[in-house]
Amino acid sequence: MSIREIIDHAPVSRFQVGVVAICLVMIMIDGFDILVMAFTASGVAREWSLNESQIGLLLSSGLVGMALGSALIAPQADRVGRRPLTIACLTFSGIGMALAAFAAGPVWLAGARLLTGLGIGGMVASLPVLVAEYSPSRRRGTAVTLCTMGFPLGGVLGGAVSTLLANEYGWRGPFVCGAIVTGLMTVVISLWLPESVDYLVARRPAGALGRVNSLLARMGHAPVAALPTANERPERGARADMVGGRNGAKTALVWLAFFVLMAAFYFATSWTPRLLEQSGLSAEQGMSGGGLLNVGGVIATIAFGLLALRVAVRPLTAASFGVIAVAFVTTGIALGHGPAATLAAAAAVGLAIQAGISGMFAIVPDLYPATVRTTAMGLAVAAGRVGGILSPVLVGALLDRQWTPANLFVLFAVLTALAIPAVLVLKRFSGHEDEVSGTRREPVG
Repeated sequence: MSIREIIDHAPVSRFQVGVVAICLVMIMIDGFDILVMAFTASGVAREWSLNESQIGLLLSSGLVGMALGSALIAPQADRVGRRPLTIACLTFSGIGMALAAFAAGPVWLAGARLLTGLGIGGMVASLPVLVAEYSPSRRRGTAVTLCTMGFPLGGVLGGAVSTLLANEYGWRGPFVCGAIVTGLMTVVISLWLPESVDYLVARRPAGALGRVNSLLARMGHAPVAALPTANERPERGARADMVGGRNGAKTALVWLAFFVLMAAFYFATSWTPRLLEQSGLSAEQGMSGGGLLNVGGVIATIAFGLLALRVAVRPLTAASFGVIAVAFVTTGIALGHGPAATLAAAAAVGLAIQAGISGMFAIVPDLYPATVRTTAMGLAVAAGRVGGILSPVLVGALLDRQWTPANLFVLFAVLTALAIPAVLVLKRFSGHEDEVSGTRREPVG
C-alpha cells in the first residue's frame, strides 16, 4: 500500500487534527491582520483627512501585497517546503502590523500594509494545501473547508477587538494587538508545525525517508522501507503545462472564478462598514455590519463542510456563487429600510461569499500534482487578488462619482453571477497522476 493510500484509508489521528487546528489558527490571524484595515478606515480617514479614493488605495495596498505574496512567495513552498515558507510569511505579516501601528502618514501605512499582505498572500495559498495533504480523501473537502473558516472567524474577532481597542486607544491599537499575536504565533509554529508528507515524497530533500517515517509514526502508522518511485514528469512537464493546452483551460476557469470571488469578497469586507454608515447607520452599526459579514462566513463554512460530506463540492460551490448574487441584490434593497434588515442582509452576504471561498479552496488542490500544487494555488489566489485589489479602488472612484451604495451591491451581484458557468465546467476536468501514490488521483467533488 502506498503512503497516500495509507493516509487515505486510515482513521484520522489526533496529530492530523492538530495540523488542521494550527492551520485554522494561522488563518484566523491572517483574517484579523488583513481585515483590520476595514475596521479602522474611518479613524485613519479622520486623522489624515483622506477622501474615499485615498481610503480605497489604503484598503487595496494590503491586497496588492497579498497578490504578490500568492504569485511570487507561495510557489516557493513547492521548492523549499510548506513549513519554512509559512514561518517566513508569518514573520513578514507581524513586522508589517508593527510598522502600521507607528505609521506617520498614509504612504508609510500603505507600505506596512503591503508587507503584511506579502506574508498573508503566501500563507493563504499554502495552508489549505498543507491541510489537504494531511487529510484523507474522504474528508479532504470538509477539512479544507473548515480550515478556511479561520478567515471570517478572524474577521469576527477582529471586528470586536478593533472596536474595543479603537475606542480606547485610537485606530493604532488594533494594529499593536495584531503584531503581538502574530509574533507569538510565529514562535508556536516554529516549534510545532510539521512538514508535508506529500512534499517530502515528491521533492525528496536530505533525510526524506526518515522524516516521512517519523510523521507516519505520529499519525499511528508503520514505517515504510522506501519511498515510492519518483515521477519525473510533474517537475518538467506539469509546471510548464499549467497554462497551456487542456490544463491552460482548466487554469483559466479557476482564475476567473477566483477573480470574481475575491472582487466580491473584498468589496464586501472592505467597504461594508463605511457604506452602511453612509446609508444612515451609525459608525458602531457600520462596524457591526462588517462583523456580521464574518459571522455569516463562519456559519457558512461549518454548513458547507457538513454538506461536503454528502454533496459534490463543485455544484455546491457553483450554487454558492448564485446565492452571493442574490444576497448582494437583497442588501442593495435592504439599505435604507432600517438597521435590522440591513444587518441581516450583510450577514447573508458573508454567509454566501465564504461558502464560495471554501468551495474553491477545496477544489483546487485536487486538480494538480504535489510538485506544483502550491504554485497552482498561489497563482489562482493571485488572480483573485487582482480582483480584490481592483474592487476597493473601483468602489472608491464610483462613490466619488456619486454612485449609491445600493447600485454598488447590484453591480457586484451581476459580476458574481458571471462566474457560475466557470465553476460548473470545472466538473469536466479529470484528475492527475499523484507522485505520493504513483496512481491516478481523481478530483474530489
